[in-house]
Formats: sequence, structure tokens, C-alpha cells
Amino acid sequence: MVGQVTALAAGFRDPVIACLGLAFKADVDDLRESPAVEIVHELALKNIGRLLVVEPHTQVLPKQLDGLGLTLQSLDAAIAAADIVLLLVNHREFVRFDRASLAGKVLLDTRGVWR
Repeated sequence: MVGQVTALAAGFRDPVIACLGLAFKADVDDLRESPAVEIVHELALKNIGRLLVVEPHTQVLPKQLDGLGLTLQSLDAAIAAADIVLLLVNHREFVRFDRASLAGKVLLDTRGVWR
């Protein structure tokens, strides 16, 4: 997954990547042992672009992401600013929002909900 995002980001001068979801599974606030947190952590360490993190079920980033320059963003703000949109967790908010705002964005849907 990280390799795919890295390859996509190489096509942009200063890519902005919206990372949608950190939770262990959809529609919960449990971030423990979440693969999404691991992916965002690896992307941040690779420093391939600016990461905008969206997690509607929590107001605090997990400790694993502390000190990496990340902050939680609103869905609308992250989508508007992003070149690449990475769907990591299929929260209802992400599945149901108006996807017209995704036009012109590079999409990487790890959950298969935007097909």
C-alpha cells in the first residue's frame, strides 16, 4: 500500500494526500492495532508529501503519530486540498458523502466502496 501511494505521489511536485480513516474498523473509535495507523505512520516517515488525516470518530491522534507534524482535518477540507485521496477505513461518512468533490483527484480505495 505504501509503495502504491509513493508511486502515485511521484507524479506531483508537492503532493497533498488525504488519508481517510484511522480506526481499526468502520464506524468505531478504536485505533488500537489499526492497519490504517501503520500506513499513515509509514507514509509520514517517508516524507513523500503533506498528509491530511481525517478520522471522524476521534479528536486525538494516536501516540504513534505524535511528533510527525500531523493533525486531524475535516473531510471537506482534506478533500478540497488533496491531490491524492487514500480511503483506509470505510466509515459511513466516507461512503455516503457527495463524491463529486473527488473529480480530478487521484483515488486509492483500499476498501472497494467507490467503484
